[in-house]
Amino acid sequence: MKKLLSVLLAAVIAFGSACAAFALIQFPVTIEGELSDYPVVVVPGYIGARLYYGDDPATADCAWSGFNVDELLPNVLHRIVEIAGGAAVMPFDDAAHIASAVVRSLRDTWPYLACNPDGSSVYPLRVYSEDAAVTNDAALRAAGQEALIHEVEISATLAGMIGEENIYSFNTDWRMGAEYCANRLAAYIDSVKAHSGKEKVNIFALSHGGQVTATYLALYGDRGDADNVVLSSPAIGGAGIAYDLLAQQVQFDEQTLIKLIEVGTFTEEDYEWLVKAINLGFIDKILNAMVNDLAHSLGYWGSIWDFIPIEHYEEMKTKYLSDPASAPLVAQSDRFHYEILPTIGEKLRACNENGMHISIVTGSGNRVVTGMNVNSDGIIPTSCATGAVCAPYGERFADGYTPAEYLSPTMEIDASTCYLPDNTWFSDGNFHAWTYWTPCTRTLFLDLLLTDRIRDIHTDPRYPQFLTSDHVSYAVDFSFDGVPHGMAGGGSVTVRNTCDKATVRITGLYAKEAPLAFRLGAGVSLAPGESVSIPFTGTLPEGARTVLHLTVCYAMNNITPLNFRTKGFAVAGEDAADAAGTVAVNALPFPDGVDRLLTRLGVRDLLAMLLMQLISLVRTLRAGI
Repeated sequence: MKKLLSVLLAAVIAFGSACAAFALIQFPVTIEGELSDYPVVVVPGYIGARLYYGDDPATADCAWSGFNVDELLPNVLHRIVEIAGGAAVMPFDDAAHIASAVVRSLRDTWPYLACNPDGSSVYPLRVYSEDAAVTNDAALRAAGQEALIHEVEISATLAGMIGEENIYSFNTDWRMGAEYCANRLAAYIDSVKAHSGKEKVNIFALSHGGQVTATYLALYGDRGDADNVVLSSPAIGGAGIAYDLLAQQVQFDEQTLIKLIEVGTFTEEDYEWLVKAINLGFIDKILNAMVNDLAHSLGYWGSIWDFIPIEHYEEMKTKYLSDPASAPLVAQSDRFHYEILPTIGEKLRACNENGMHISIVTGSGNRVVTGMNVNSDGIIPTSCATGAVCAPYGERFADGYTPAEYLSPTMEIDASTCYLPDNTWFSDGNFHAWTYWTPCTRTLFLDLLLTDRIRDIHTDPRYPQFLTSDHVSYAVDFSFDGVPHGMAGGGSVTVRNTCDKATVRITGLYAKEAPLAFRLGAGVSLAPGESVSIPFTGTLPEGARTVLHLTVCYAMNNITPLNFRTKGFAVAGEDAADAAGTVAVNALPFPDGVDRLLTRLGVRDLLAMLLMQLISLVRTLRAGI
């Protein structure tokens, strides 16, 4: 079973699990501001545009149409005996055998995607169209080309608000570098303005599209062609997954992947237990073994190199691009890393000062799925998406860290260094590209894109800079009553069931850093969407600003009947100006050494949950409430 899971999960990652398509889901959305009459240009995530081989659109082969199981499966089946043979000898470290077969299956399925060492395409590929007249949603539907509408669920919601004729899908060869794509975006916006008759456009950009759009604004922002711009989970400064793969140091975080899949499929059940008790590290070996073969094709994509974070760029360039034939590719990526990227914050702020409204909305609080130990949305390091300074994953800044104005309640993110400090929102717990899929950020991003109501993080107290995800997969969300968002205090905690279908029973509340006693009784059952205010007694920590971690334990009638969620809350105190460094975060009732041992044994969470509920009960009985 372990071998089978290893092979299957390796294939999921190798063949683009991040690009999985789900059924069309739309949500009822009401925004308060007056709707803009500017058209919206959708700049999609990575590998979003189709690529064609041939000049005649009627006869051209589709070199890339997205991850398609029907295309891939025959080539995998062709080598199934070879792959199975590798799986059979997994204990003898034959990851290279499987990796070789997987890479050949990839090449057989998508043979035209390779680039030359100088970054140019081996084959003459082109996109569907760069003409606004045929790439707005209305035209694509009329032509029977609905499959070419980018970010289809988001586009459908936007079309319902401003009309499908006002939504435009930008196409580009995503293998090329950010500057190439930004130049094409500038030309496309000219086409949209001419077709729509409007003097400006609004832009929604996702992931890689965020990097492309930020580059466009750095190069062309002074033209004033855009009004509202929302960069969702933007890969402005790179993607951790790209570095982990090229460095061949993948240490796959299967638990993060399972959680990402739960969020992506809107499941209200928790499957993380499937991987907590076993080690699927053989996936790492397969992926790392694939890199050498794949480097001869996708290793020369300019976009891959613009994804490498600046602190690792020279290391990777020396490893892979020392051949003189790669000089043009090196020059292109050098320009992005050393000329364009360092100016992006300055250029974005200048755009806003000159009348644009550029916003960044991103997820945080997760480890990179391939192992990079940084705060991220599972794919993009939070620092790369926003320019913020972040503590290493699993750590926070020391008590009393300043500045407090832009400091997250969990003391893990310092947003004062952001590209746009007053126009950047973080959602703790949100995974990559899930701005639209989570209630706390969905209305925010639509309001930012389609109205002029919210100008910065100070405009609407319902949308503070640091949010926490209330996605259905988390089952519960909670906050202290009577104090600002993200703060600990008051005399009660409100717990809400975030599920759409499941009933949740609250069975215990545990605070790591303070002996708080909660009046919970025998537990509280919450129907979907229902909330309850739970009073508590006890004293909060005193001294310099610190963090209180609160855990809510709950039961559900599903595959994992017991579970818990932990959130960090700021405890106000006197800020120590000389506070520096970071400290480890351990919100569970175990010493660090015991915590690590129980994690290796696969019983950490179960024992923690039982112990936290016991401590919660004892504290309540002692307090007599």
